[in-house]
Amino acid sequence: MFWIDLITGVSLMLLGWAVYRNPMLISGVNTMSKERLSKVDLDGLKLAYRNVFLICGGAIVLLGGIFMLAHLSYGFHLAMQLVIAFALVIACVVLGKRYDMGLQGEEGKKERMKNWIAIIITVVAFAVILFFFFKGSKPATIEVSEDYITAKGGGYSASISLNDIAEVNVLTEWPSFPIRTNGISTEDVGIGHFRKKGGESCMLFVCTNGGPLFEVRTVDGKLYYLNCATEEETFEMIAKVKANGR
Repeated sequence: MFWIDLITGVSLMLLGWAVYRNPMLISGVNTMSKERLSKVDLDGLKLAYRNVFLICGGAIVLLGGIFMLAHLSYGFHLAMQLVIAFALVIACVVLGKRYDMGLQGEEGKKERMKNWIAIIITVVAFAVILFFFFKGSKPATIEVSEDYITAKGGGYSASISLNDIAEVNVLTEWPSFPIRTNGISTEDVGIGHFRKKGGESCMLFVCTNGGPLFEVRTVDGKLYYLNCATEEETFEMIAKVKANGR
């Protein structure tokens, strides 16, 4: 992971210097007419872009070092990468407005409106991404009633009728789930639709700190792997299912 952060961070810093050397690399600037370009403070813009890319690139390298030395969670690391990427996009949009004199006054009213719309869309999209990321990175909630096992997490859910269960097993050694077909996979949780080694489809609601896996196979051939946030909660869940005769 550190090497990926190092390569990404250094690439951003090099891009910052490239933009400083050749501001025509800046999106929008390279398509302007000479008359329109005369209204842009290129010296100020390229300097500001260089500094932003240097800061964001350095922040990613620093984040990679902290992640490696302090053993931070994968989820926190990914969230901070998203924050840096978001800050970079917003900074570029704002700086584009700051150094473009053509956006001032009544003449640039429509362009200013477009920029603000772009910023608002970016902010909303970023908030939605973070919401689903943090929601998906939490362990699934598993409840057992007299008739069903209900699992919910990360926008996925499953309701397993106890009467439809054909086989259950408690696995202390986890099988391999190399393929994620439609789900969430982090260092801490696996939620959604996966394929086991060998190609068999299954649905996961698992947490790496939750102890053994509860393997549930239904009469119609569906396969589930479940556990809770802690080993104690997992054994309580398994006990409730077995208490209902499964």
